[in-house]
Amino acid sequence: MTAEEPKKWSDTLQEEPGMERSAEAGVGEGQPPAESAELEAKLKETQAQLEDFQAQFARLQADFINFRRRSERERAEVIEYANARLLKELLPVLDNLERALASAEANPEPEALRQGVAQIEKQFRAVLAKEGVEALDPGLGQPFNPEQQEALLREEGEAEVVIKELLRGYRYKERVLRPTLVQVGPSPAQEEQKTSSTDGEAEEQNG
Repeated sequence: MTAEEPKKWSDTLQEEPGMERSAEAGVGEGQPPAESAELEAKLKETQAQLEDFQAQFARLQADFINFRRRSERERAEVIEYANARLLKELLPVLDNLERALASAEANPEPEALRQGVAQIEKQFRAVLAKEGVEALDPGLGQPFNPEQQEALLREEGEAEVVIKELLRGYRYKERVLRPTLVQVGPSPAQEEQKTSSTDGEAEEQNG
């Protein structure tokens, strides 16, 4: 080869300094190294664990709130029912006071005794009312209510109504402490109608 002869293209590539190194560097360009890929995998794993811990914490927090509410409700119910039992035990005392007052009214001589018993009854009723205890309506002339009344005596009739209160019933807030003991039977209107019908039949027979 003479000095004037053109160089071959392959010879030119070989003579280019740093050409081979540049090509090798280009092959790996844009690919993350192994260490970066490992860190990214660990980061994703940590994020997944964090989300799982957050979900578990939220569930535990909700369970704790529900447990606390349920405990408070159950404690309030226990206290309320304990008060109900106590107040129910006091009702016979009130019954005796009512009987003593009725006996004193039948005998007007011991006026001081009557007034004393009346005052005690008044104070006792005030205590019961403050605690949420009130007397049930006897419902005279109304249909028998098994939720608040107990029929101690019955008279035959087509429709049963309350005709007499035998023992007063009481309610504590929305709960019946003691049902009202009543006598049930036909209403006065039914009795009157029955009597009129009987009299009419007797007149027809006599006529």
